Amino acid sequence: MPKIIYSADSEINERIDVVQVGKTRKIKVDDIEQSLNWDSPSAKRLVWGRAVEVLKEEAPGLKNILVLGLGGATVQHYISQEFPEAKITSVDIDPAMVEIAKNYFNLESIKNHRVLVADACRVIVEPENFEMQKRSFQAIYVDIFVGSQYPDLGKSGNFVAAVKEMAMPGGLVIFNRIYTENHQDDVNNFIDFIEGFLKDVETKVVAGYTNSDNILIYGRA
Repeated sequence: MPKIIYSADSEINERIDVVQVGKTRKIKVDDIEQSLNWDSPSAKRLVWGRAVEVLKEEAPGLKNILVLGLGGATVQHYISQEFPEAKITSVDIDPAMVEIAKNYFNLESIKNHRVLVADACRVIVEPENFEMQKRSFQAIYVDIFVGSQYPDLGKSGNFVAAVKEMAMPGGLVIFNRIYTENHQDDVNNFIDFIEGFLKDVETKVVAGYTNSDNILIYGRA
């Protein structure tokens, strides 16, 4: 049976639960699973593992990546394992989530990993204030959710343009979106929107648990 082993109140995500089910540890916000422990038997076949498959196919010599959104650092663990020389920079606005990643998901064991507790929009608009430069990342992975909601800001032209500006010319940009029935019209419009910013846009639907599909939308800067 699922057991809540830790709960936190957050100004950003409201209530965050860490749930243990057998060998799987989950972060749940708004009844949505936002992360699994990287060594969970099911994590690699879900969106985190599939995102790294896209990176292996599209950016096989990956040396650096910017990840907007941390959660339990599932995708960061996989990136580190598949690309051991890659430098990973992660940004998360919620200090409560970062503490959970440290205490329950082995965040600090990830090599070459820098974590910024900051607003992702501010980081990509003013990267020099965070010791980063525009057009410097081979890949960018955007995974920003508050519970089941994708922030309106993440759909704005200013945000997407700023994300693109952080990538090297021709760099890979990946967006993760929830693709359940009540999100599909919004996401399909988002795909059309992204095609105005990125080249060679492709999508990959990732089956999750019941009624919990994701879609990876990716293209070149």
